[in-house]
Formats: sequence, structure tokens, C-alpha cells
Amino acid sequence: MSMKIAKSSENKIGNVMSVVEIMQFMTHDSLLLYKKKGTRAPINRFSAYEKLENQNLYKKGVVFVSQSKNDLSEGKGYVVTSYQTLQEKHQNLTHWTPNTFRGGSYYDFKNRVIKGHERENLKQINVIGFDIDTKNVDLYALYIGCEELGLPRPNLLLETPRGYQCFFVLDTPFYIHKKNDYKSLRVAERLSDNIRNALSKYVPLDTNCVPFGFYRIPREDNVLDFYNTPANTKQLLTWSKKFEEQEKKSFLRVIFSKKDSKNSLTSSEWYRALISSTNIEKGFHSASRNNALMTLALANYVSERPYEVAYDELDQFNSNLANPLNKNEFERTLKSAYSGKYKGVKRSYAEGLMELWTDGQVKFQGNEGWYKFKKPREKRMRSHYKEWEEDILAYLNTHTTSEIPYIEGSMNSIANTMGMAVSSLKEVIKRSNRLVKHTIGRGRGAITQLSSRSILFKRLLLLRKKHNRQHTQVTFINQLHKLKTRKPYFPTLETQLYTYELVLYTSGSSPPRSRSS
Repeated sequence: MSMKIAKSSENKIGNVMSVVEIMQFMTHDSLLLYKKKGTRAPINRFSAYEKLENQNLYKKGVVFVSQSKNDLSEGKGYVVTSYQTLQEKHQNLTHWTPNTFRGGSYYDFKNRVIKGHERENLKQINVIGFDIDTKNVDLYALYIGCEELGLPRPNLLLETPRGYQCFFVLDTPFYIHKKNDYKSLRVAERLSDNIRNALSKYVPLDTNCVPFGFYRIPREDNVLDFYNTPANTKQLLTWSKKFEEQEKKSFLRVIFSKKDSKNSLTSSEWYRALISSTNIEKGFHSASRNNALMTLALANYVSERPYEVAYDELDQFNSNLANPLNKNEFERTLKSAYSGKYKGVKRSYAEGLMELWTDGQVKFQGNEGWYKFKKPREKRMRSHYKEWEEDILAYLNTHTTSEIPYIEGSMNSIANTMGMAVSSLKEVIKRSNRLVKHTIGRGRGAITQLSSRSILFKRLLLLRKKHNRQHTQVTFINQLHKLKTRKPYFPTLETQLYTYELVLYTSGSSPPRSRSS
């Protein structure tokens, strides 16, 4: 027997659920439907529901709520047992615990100081949530990151005063009990850590927040995106295991690569032979004191030794020379090696130095070695396409608004604004998977409209927040089209509320769906 709280069309978020239904979805109906006392539900309906609950072997839990962040910081709040209470009070609440607790009470009932929201008192883990504590974030990258990592699409995206909060709703909660020292809780915490660490490479997540504590409560004014297919818990656990294996391999690769690098350079025989030489003089082409210092310094840089460590060791080397470099020349050479302009030791230089200034018993060992000087951008005749793309994206972020999320004009005028040739602009757009172009008209009178997927994505979320009704619900699977198959469309301002087409996933596949078992 399914019993839902009555709701009006004005309360709907999108085409599926009202806010209280979103909370029911997130908590897996783990609260009572009606208040135990003071309910205004029809007596026959309340009695039928109470009879069913009395027969239920699994008792309902509670969530904790608070009216402000200041109250929360002082430990003040309420213990809520029913969805009816959430429906009546949610507009006056700011925080809640979407993961259900076994029960709760008050240290100080008069001042509403709550107790019982400790991790060991959790009844079930319903959601994996995380914070983004900045508004300066590319939310588009969050959804792209989920696809690239093999994670399902997030179920809920909320806007907060300082940033955003995002949630995966599990199709099967983690039920918490003392068995095996709260094993299910530890597994859930590990899964939460892995998800946050993986996604932190795409967006600036707070990886240190309490995973199953208080979050912002969903309200009509803060829901940006909602997707009602829960994440498959079993698949998430499989993903988590693979992620940990990959992270372990990556860690070992870093350790081994550093070890190999160190052994082949600053701990190599040729390095020790060269640094022990004291008679290196100036005036020898490619084999002077400067070249020796530069080669030794680059060996330190490639071996990822700290600048201060290299300085101390090479300062001793310079002091041991019969005719050392002066301090300014020494520091200039060392800083040049650590500037990032040079990528390694040039083998021919090292061999020439060893042949001239050592006894010749030690040979250079390792790869060919090379160094490459990259001219500053302002000194290059042609900028790289990637740099031009970044210039255009930065310009778009500065010169677009929520009402007009694109710039427009002829290709010539846009190219002049960007400081590049028209052919270069066309090539940048062609190569980019972040820029979106639409042309209106043909020939000399054609108007080009240029935007980015990130900007359009933010615009789309804003429209959903401003228009919480059925035809503005954006299901990212059905209404966001693929750039490779359909041209992006920039409608007039009068019609743009409902007809945006936007690329969300660059791979050409549909967004990841989680399958419920």
C-alpha cells in the first residue's frame, strides 16, 4: 500500500517530484508518513497507516534538522520523525541529515540542543554527498567527470550561499549495525572518500568534510537539477574497488619512477664523477664551468630534488672548483635549470664534460636526454591552439551574461576581438570540444554566435531554478543533444527558456545510467 503526501502542481520540481518527494526519495521512505501527534490527516487514513506501521518489522528512523547555520554551529536543531513535518517546515529550515538515524533527543529541550547524530547511531546510509565551496566552478565538468570516471549521473544538485552540494542516492542503502565493528559504515565511508577524491580532479570538492553529517535541505529555491533513477550501490562498490586498485598502481608508478630517475641521475656514476671534478675551467665550448653546473643542476631538477637541496650540494661543488663561478652567475645558472624551460640533461653535453674533465672511466648511462627551450608566448609568431582556446573561454566568461550566454558578430569581427586571424579562429573552434558555434544566415551577412558548453550548462541550470514547472524540467538524457549529430541552437530571447540544445557529454554516448537490481 503506497501512501504519498498530497501535493499541488505549484510545488513540483520538474515533471516528477515535489520537494518533499525528493526528500522521501533520498531517505528511502525511512521516516513516518504522518506526525504521531497533531496530524491533520483524515482519521481513517491515519488509522490505516498506523496499523500498517505496527505490523512493520523494521521501525522508522529520524533525521535532524536546523533552521540556520548559526544554530547548527551551536548544536541547535530539531528531531524530525515524519515527512509531514518536513513538508510543513522545510521552507524555514536550512540543513538536515539525509542519512537516517535510529533515534534522537535533546541535551537541552528548551534551547533545542540536539543529541543522537553520532556516526554510530546511524540507521542507514541513503546518499553519498559532497560540497563544492565556491561559485567559481565549472559544473559542466562535474557531469563530464562522472562519465569519464564511470560514475552514474548525480541525482541532486543544490545551490548553497557559497557554492553547491551534490548527491548520489543509493538504490540500496547501507544498513548500519554493530556487527563486525560497523563494517557497513566503514565500507560506506570508504566509498564516499573514493568518489570525492576521484571527482576532485574535475571540480574543487571539499574532501575533508564529514561524509554523513548535515547538508543543505532541498527547497524550491535551491534545487538546480534532479534525476530520479538512483545509483546502483553494487556497481558503485565495484567501481570503488577498481578505483583503489588504479590509485595504488599510480602511486607505485610514481614511487618507482622517482626512484629510477634518482638512481639514473643524481645517484649515477657519471653524476658523481662530474661533481667530484675540481679543475673545470671556462672558455670550452659546451664543456665549461657553466655547462657543468647547468648539467648537474638539470640532473637535480629531473630527479625532483628540492631547489634548496640542489643549491647546497652544487654550491659545495662550485666552491671546490679551482676557479669557481661568482655567486650571481652560480645562482643565475641554477635558477635557469629550475625554471621549467629545460626538460632534461643533454647527453652530448654530459659526455663532452666527462671526456674533458674526468678520467674517462665512467660513461654516461641513460636515455638520449634532451632539453628544449620554449619561448615565451609573446615572442612566438604563432600561439598554440590550446592557448587560443583558453583566451576565447576567458573572454566568454567575462563578456557573457545569464540572459545572453554568447557573443555574436561576423567571424572577422570576432577574430579581430580575439587578436587572431579568421583561419586560426576557425581552426581553434574546429579542434575544441568546449566551444560551441552557431551561424545565422549565409555569406557576408552571416552572424556567428559563440559560446562554451560550460556557460550554456550554467544557463540551463539557472533556467531550471527560475522556472520550476513541468515543461522547464530538463532531463539531460532526452533534451540535451549531441554536438556531433545536431547543431547547437541559439534561439531568440523570447523562446530560449524552453528550446536550448546543448552538448553535455563529449564522448557521443548517452549519460551514464545506473540500473537498479
